[in-house]
Amino acid sequence: MTISKSPFFSIVIPTLNEEKYLPLLLKDLASQTFDDFEVIHVDGNSEDQTVKLADQFADRLTLKIKVVTKRNVAHQRNSGAKLAKGEWVIFMDADNRLDKNFLKTIKKQLKQNPETDVFTCLVKVENNKDLLKKATQKGINYGLELYHLLGRVSAFGALIGCRTKLLKTYQFDEKQKIYEDTIFVQNLVNQGYSFSLFKKPVYYYSLRRMNKEGTLKFFKIAAQMNLRYLQGKDFSNKDFGYVMKGGKYYDQVKSFSFKKLSKLLEEASEKQRQRARKILQNLRELQF
Repeated sequence: MTISKSPFFSIVIPTLNEEKYLPLLLKDLASQTFDDFEVIHVDGNSEDQTVKLADQFADRLTLKIKVVTKRNVAHQRNSGAKLAKGEWVIFMDADNRLDKNFLKTIKKQLKQNPETDVFTCLVKVENNKDLLKKATQKGINYGLELYHLLGRVSAFGALIGCRTKLLKTYQFDEKQKIYEDTIFVQNLVNQGYSFSLFKKPVYYYSLRRMNKEGTLKFFKIAAQMNLRYLQGKDFSNKDFGYVMKGGKYYDQVKSFSFKKLSKLLEEASEKQRQRARKILQNLRELQF
């Protein structure tokens, strides 16, 4: 890749145990039709092969890798921003996926919207033909647009772009347990800077947390977080269970254990055992 000494974009990607997903995003970046950018990978001292696999893209991307001991996504973004030489920094999550014209279209949007200081994009979820995922995609995008119409800001750390010069003064708040992304953007808006929500291009946003923890829990936490944000409260002492656990967390599938079931039955009261037997009997009687 041939780029100028000062690239147009600096892509900052914080990671923790993302050996499964990061190579896919780096592959997407290596395939971009617009190539005036650098990639800054800030790893939180992963135990897996994240850094090793990222380094394999050094001949396909202008790539900087920094390993930090502090596992904090805000800290990792701030650390990456300090290394950025581009005119714009785009913060991305390791599980994003991008179409080949993504950066080219972002460049076009910035040219058409020269007042923009900070931006995000609408999302697309993989396999959005699934009704639940399709509804989730619409809900996320409607939410982003609604906040924008109401004069508030909402932005996922999965995709936030910002003029690099602003990052010398403004950083992500490392004390926030969650919502540090939206708070960062809202702070810029409060200081008089211009925010844009681009409808194009979209990026592929991962629903792996929802798939792992369940739809009801996912939306319950999202509702609690949004309410607290609208109340003007911060998140320095509250995370609602939305903890950053790293990529390996999503690969740990809970398995059914007959030993655990037997133990539960042993510990159950006689009334509970009778109810369980009745349910089993009813199931046996369901003949088709």
